[in-house]
Amino acid sequence: MKAKKELRNKYRALYDIDGISKGYLDKIEHELQIKLPNDFREISGFYSGGIIGGIDILSFLLSEPTNFIGETLRIRDAIGLPTRFIVIAEEAESIIVMDTENKPSIMWLDSVEVTKLEKQDFMSKPDVWEDFSDFFNYLLDEEEEERKY
Repeated sequence: MKAKKELRNKYRALYDIDGISKGYLDKIEHELQIKLPNDFREISGFYSGGIIGGIDILSFLLSEPTNFIGETLRIRDAIGLPTRFIVIAEEAESIIVMDTENKPSIMWLDSVEVTKLEKQDFMSKPDVWEDFSDFFNYLLDEEEEERKY
């Protein structure tokens, strides 16, 4: 797990700080009936979703039309997404989810395999990151690389 200060500084070199409050995070936890990992809570103090490293991370804000709370609830209803997962992003024919209880916590998998999250008997091995801070660092690295060109 990357240190919060290091990630914040790396993010700040690329973007303006745009975080959400701890009270708002508590509201998200209540709405989704989950406990957000500490690293996610720390990063959300300066980042609230949006395009980073070429990936459109769903907004953390309920006021935005496409946000991870609404998408998580929608996919829970549609396919029975286990409660411990939240939807972070939906890319072309794939989905990025965060397991709020287990490690590795971030999984990027084919969207057709999202129904296999509970047993994790995937046909194609998903890309995984140990925690949200590792994933966020990966996105920052991708953003830095893209900006070189």
